[in-house]
Amino acid sequence: MTAASRGGSVSNGFMYATPLRAYEKLSGSIQRVLSYEYRNALTRAARAPDGRDVVFRVLAVGEEGREHVDLLKTLARGTYSLISANHTLPLLELIELDDITFGVFPKVAFSCSDLYHSWAESSVGDILEMIAQCLEALVFLHTCGIAHRDAFKDNFVIQWVPESLRIDYDSPSSRPRVYMIDFELAIRFPLDSPKEARVCIGRPSGGSLPGPSGRPMPPEVLSGEPYDPFKLDVWQLGNSISDFKVVVPSVDSLTSVSLSTYVLFLVLQSTIPDIDKVLVSMVDPDPTTRPTAYEAMKALLDAVGAIPPVALIIEPQLEPLEFASFSSLSVSPNPERRVSLNNE
Repeated sequence: MTAASRGGSVSNGFMYATPLRAYEKLSGSIQRVLSYEYRNALTRAARAPDGRDVVFRVLAVGEEGREHVDLLKTLARGTYSLISANHTLPLLELIELDDITFGVFPKVAFSCSDLYHSWAESSVGDILEMIAQCLEALVFLHTCGIAHRDAFKDNFVIQWVPESLRIDYDSPSSRPRVYMIDFELAIRFPLDSPKEARVCIGRPSGGSLPGPSGRPMPPEVLSGEPYDPFKLDVWQLGNSISDFKVVVPSVDSLTSVSLSTYVLFLVLQSTIPDIDKVLVSMVDPDPTTRPTAYEAMKALLDAVGAIPPVALIIEPQLEPLEFASFSSLSVSPNPERRVSLNNE
């Protein structure tokens, strides 16, 4: 972990601390936003002459990784980068040094892994918004004939962590944008290729990996038979959020059982199972019945749209972690606390 000086820093539009945590020493503070955790040996953070923080990443050495560079030229630059549904982190510049190609990207504040199971006091609504954006990212990629093949939540980054459980008003004034990173395992198919030709065999490999990916994989990848890599993306995202559950609070736990509150409770009882159904379907072991990214996104947004936003400012139920790692800066959350900005 390295920390950049506050002096001379200028907002790059991709990294923010909320007013609730800005001047704390850890977690979502300005100090934490300015720091950089090296999870990949191929990346280094730097400050540009104009004060904006960026990340340098080795994309290719010689011809190895050239497909990665070409894919980013398509998605992260040019007209595609201006499409709202494209969540690929913009590629600011390509630098050639001898036979090494570096990409320069804006530094983003947090990983989507920080939204829960760490210091953040994120509500169910916050997390569902993040999942919906991740699915939208996959929908756009798949429309372009591209499968990411490493679509776990730690390959999605977010401008800031909203933490709706900490504020005392019922609807956030703004929402952070989610971006997708690390395309070194991605594969692109011609748009006119038939569905039966858009298949892969075995674990994803390539890029900086010394061998096949050691990440969790669905049964079809382990079968040795051809499989649909687009359905793999859905499974990977679903698997990485499988520790998140939406649970309807009991009437007794509600602070004020007024008629309006009880109506919200009834709405949650009837609609929240639809949300969990979508999340469970994403890890269906049978790829033929697993939804596409578009089907999962639509079903999730339809289910969330049927619920008043205030009803989703509730604490998520979290399963024990099996293969996620925490930053040493993590602190214990306090899910009961909702504070006013005026009290900070």
